[in-house]
Amino acid sequence: PAGDEPAVEVEYDLEVERADQQNADAGSAPWKLDPLFVAQVFVSLQMSPGGIEGDYPIAMDDLEMTQNDGVRAIVLVHDEDAPISRVFVERVVRQDDTGIWTVVGYDPRS
Repeated sequence: PAGDEPAVEVEYDLEVERADQQNADAGSAPWKLDPLFVAQVFVSLQMSPGGIEGDYPIAMDDLEMTQNDGVRAIVLVHDEDAPISRVFVERVVRQDDTGIWTVVGYDPRS
């Protein structure tokens, strides 16, 4: 579906996200502040569920932010080998520039 809702919703734990937000506020896990990086890690873990060693299986160049209103964003995945075509990320803890991004859903590649 090309709409604004993901085909598959991803469950997340708000307590874990709050802890991640505190970590980001303290300067660790700064990648969680970048919606493209959050999408890259998510897709990479789908492709390498055992963990990522060395380079990510999905390149940052293969990701494109198609929407971002500051609270919700949609990242398009251009790599045909990836099992995911779009990643939906949202700032679920804090909706400003200091808020971390959380994957809330995705579209499988058909």
